[in-house]
Formats: sequence, C-alpha cells, structure tokens
Amino acid sequence: MWRFLIACGLVLMGVQACEAAPRETPVALTIDTSQADQALKILSEEAAGRTPSNEDWRELFATIPYQWLKARESSLGRALTDDDFKRFLASPEALAKRADWSQTLERMKVADMVAIGRSVLAWLPAGATIRAQVFPLIKPAANSFVWTEPKGGGPAIFLYVKPMSQAQFENTVAHETHHIGLNSLADQQQTRLVDQPERVRRAVEWMGAFGEGEAMLAAAGSVERHPHWEDDAASRARWDGDLMHFNTDVAQIAQLLSDILDGRLNTDEQIRQRAAPFWGEAQGAWYTVGYEMAALVERRFGRAALNEALLDPRELLVRYNQVAAEADAKGATLATWPAQLLARLGVGATN
Repeated sequence: MWRFLIACGLVLMGVQACEAAPRETPVALTIDTSQADQALKILSEEAAGRTPSNEDWRELFATIPYQWLKARESSLGRALTDDDFKRFLASPEALAKRADWSQTLERMKVADMVAIGRSVLAWLPAGATIRAQVFPLIKPAANSFVWTEPKGGGPAIFLYVKPMSQAQFENTVAHETHHIGLNSLADQQQTRLVDQPERVRRAVEWMGAFGEGEAMLAAAGSVERHPHWEDDAASRARWDGDLMHFNTDVAQIAQLLSDILDGRLNTDEQIRQRAAPFWGEAQGAWYTVGYEMAALVERRFGRAALNEALLDPRELLVRYNQVAAEADAKGATLATWPAQLLARLGVGATN
C-alpha cells in the first residue's frame, strides 16, 4: 500500500490523492493558414511592383499545407510543380482576387475551431473523435476536399479560399468534420455487417452517402434551422426546390440499391456512374434525402435513434419508414422504402 501511495505522489501531508491520467480529448481540430498567408505576402509584393525574393518562395513551398497539396495532387496523377504555382500567383487573375482572399482569410482565423468540433461531436455516437487540420488554400483549382496524408499525418480539410462569411466557413468545417468524426467509428460500423453477404455490404457502404445529408443537419445544429441558414436566399430556394422531388429521389435510390443487390452493378465504378446524379452539381439526392430522413428521425425518435442510424444506414431507412407511415396515415404522401428491399438488406420493416 505504501509503495502505491508513494508512486501516486502522496509524500507530503495534505497532498491530495493522485488523479487518474487525463484522457485524450476527443476533439483536436486546428487551422493552419501558413500557405495562404505566404501566398498573400507574395501577392502584396507583386502588387507593389516588387519581385518576390527566393526566400519568399522557399517559405511558401515549405509550408505543410502546400507540401500536402502537392502530395495529394501527385497521388492523383496531377503533378503540381513549384514553377506552376509561381506562374499562378503572377497571373492577373490572382492579383485581382488578392483583396477578397485576404478578407476571407481574416474571417477564417477568428473561428473557434474547438467549439466547432465540440458542436459536431454532439451529433455523433459515443466514442467518436474529431482529429483534423483545416488548410485554407490559395491555389489554381477552385475545389475543396478532405485528404489523409499517407505517412500518418491524419486527415486534413483543404478549403479553397473564396469569398465567404465566417458563418459559411464554420458551417463548411462542421460539415466536413462530421464525416471525419463518423469515419472514426468505422470499426463499429463494419462489425454490423460482418455476417452479411458481399452484395449487402456493398449496398450498405454506398448508403453511407446519406452521410452528406446527416452532415448538413449536424452543421446546422438543429432540425429547426434551415440547412442553408448561413447562405443567401437563392441557395435556400434551390435546396427547398430540390426537396420537392424527394419521393422521386427515394424511388431512384431504391432502384440503385436493388441493382447492387441483384448483381446488375458489380463494381464500384459501375455504381459510381449510376450514383453520380445523386451527388448533383451542388447538392443532390444524397444530401436532400439523407438530410430529410435524418431530420425526421431526430425529431420523432431523438438523438439515440439517429446515432444508431449513423452507425448502420439500414436503420435510417427503417426509422424513416416508421415516420413516413405515421405521416401518411394522417394524409401525407411521403415515399417509403420497399419492404422487400429492407428484407434483402437484412433488416425488418419495423425496429
């Protein structure tokens, strides 16, 4: 006993009992603006009629976001050279965007990253972790994405710097971190499918695309808030208009899942081509149908049921069908997932 007390540090009168080692925090979300900062510094030099120094370029190329961007592009067979980037920053188009980029970056810098991570964690099952870096990037291609550095660097959210409000930035980060947090529970998700045939596993894995809508809900933070609350009226109207063909989208996705289960779609490439319209030019059916089902399940059954659906997308369909049946009994006309499809996926019509 005395050895235990000494090991705990109880060697002086009045010293409190040793505490357990602190647990690792579930949220480690940081922002690294070094690439964008250095790019803006170079643009400022050019705007003033000065030639950026070799040291200016070395500092830019040494930033982690830039190095990871090059590694990601190379992994996709799209080499990005330092000379390419020099030409990009020297272009009139880049100089014209300097003020907008600078204003947007300043809005990003004041965001509370830990608070964003914690708010998203509240929309994830127990045990989820959010560990990621956010890289605002000034770069030639105007795309944003999530990429995991293969040497153990962890996932990073690469965000193209374009005019956006602080609320839009925070909403975007929240959306992407929901994906990252849910992915941290991949082992739990897989255990629910280990006894299922390969075609069922493939279909359920593709049903994970409903996570786009689930992330929309988590980023909004409430079923009472419009999923495009931070955007302009046109964006909200587009979303509302897309929801008008919810029933048709449900039927088309049901057919996609049936074709996977029937073996008519045997490879991920075949499925990807068929599923492409569900991504949409901005946000397609994976977003709208996923969001609507998640919001209805959250409203009717609560967070525990939604969390279960996050771990097993089949449960999202089952729970949604219950909500739709109740609504239709009162005069609504919500589409439901075919009972035969649910049976083939290995779940019953009710839970």
